[in-house]
Amino acid sequence: MKKLLSILSLTMMVGFLGACGSTTEDSTTSDSSSSTGETVAEEKTITFSLDQPSSHIWVKATNKFAELVEEKTEGTIKVEVHDSASLGTQREALEGMKIGTVGGTVSLEPVSAWVEEIGIFGVPYLFEDSDHLNNFLTSESGEELNELMIEEGFKPLTYFMRAPRQISSNKKIESIDDLRGLNIRVPESPTAPPAFEAMGARVVTLPISEVYSALQQNVIDAQENPITQIYSDKFYEVQDYITLSNHQYQAAYLLISNDIFESLTDEQKQAIEEAAQETKEFEHNLHVEELEAAFAGLEEAGVEIVEVDSSEFAEAASQAYSSYDALMQTWIERVNESK
Repeated sequence: MKKLLSILSLTMMVGFLGACGSTTEDSTTSDSSSSTGETVAEEKTITFSLDQPSSHIWVKATNKFAELVEEKTEGTIKVEVHDSASLGTQREALEGMKIGTVGGTVSLEPVSAWVEEIGIFGVPYLFEDSDHLNNFLTSESGEELNELMIEEGFKPLTYFMRAPRQISSNKKIESIDDLRGLNIRVPESPTAPPAFEAMGARVVTLPISEVYSALQQNVIDAQENPITQIYSDKFYEVQDYITLSNHQYQAAYLLISNDIFESLTDEQKQAIEEAAQETKEFEHNLHVEELEAAFAGLEEAGVEIVEVDSSEFAEAASQAYSSYDALMQTWIERVNESK
C-alpha cells in the first residue's frame, strides 16, 4: 500500500507541477470611476455554495480562497463560503449563478448540463493518468472549454487536480464479473452512465449530498469517488471494500459568476486571479497530505482495499465510446491527441 500511495502522490505532483502558472484568459472591462476619474472599488460580498461537508478538501480550499481574496482586495471583496449543501446541490449552485443568487462554486460533472463538452471528463479510462489530464487542460482544447463555460456565465478561475476515482462497495470487487448487477451511484454526467452500464453495473445518478444516506439505506450498493472524498464523506462507515480501479482522472473547476467578475475593477480581477492561483497550490499540498491520511484512516477503519488489474474494466468501458454523440466523439479524439 505504501508503494501504491507513493505512486499516486508522485502522479499528482507531476500533474500539479505541469499545471503551475496556467491561468484562464483575463477578461477586460472599464473600471468604474468617480467624477474625478479615480477608480472606485465597490465593496462586494460573493456567495460560494458547495455541497461537500466542511471536512472536504474543496471546502477547505475555498475558505482559503476567501481569506486570500479579502486580503488581496483590502477588504473590498468578501467571499462567504456555504458548505454541506446548505444552499443546495452543485447543480442548484450553478443554476443560482445563472440567475444571480449564487456567486461561485467548485464543480465539474454538473456543468455538462450547460456545456456538453464537459462530459468528456466523465468517460471512464479515457485519460491515462494525471499527466495526460494536465496536458489536455493546458492545451488549446482546455482553453476552449474555459471559453465555453464563460459563455454560459461560469468563469473558471483555476482547477484542482484530483486523485483518481475508485469504487467503494458492500461487495468485494476483484474482477469485472463482480460489477455485474451492482447498483452504483455515478455523478450527473452524460458519459459516465453508459460506460458503467457497459461494465455490467446498474447505474443510479444522485447529487453527492444524497450518497451517504442512499448507501446507508441500501438504495445503492456502491459509489465511486477519489479516495480523499470517500474518506472525508465517511462512506467507509457504510461500505466494506474499496477497489482501486483508477477509472477516472479528473480536475474540478473553481468557478465564479462571469457577470460578477466582469463587474469588478481591473485591480480586483487581478487580485481574485492571484488568490485563485495561490489557492491551487494550497489545495495541491493539502491534497497530498490528505491522500496519505485517507489511506491510513481507511485501513484503521477496517476497510479492505482491493488492487485489481484495471485492463478488463477499461476494455469493457471502451465499448460504450461508440454510443456517444458526434460532439463527444470529436472531444474523445482531442483527448487522445493530447497524450
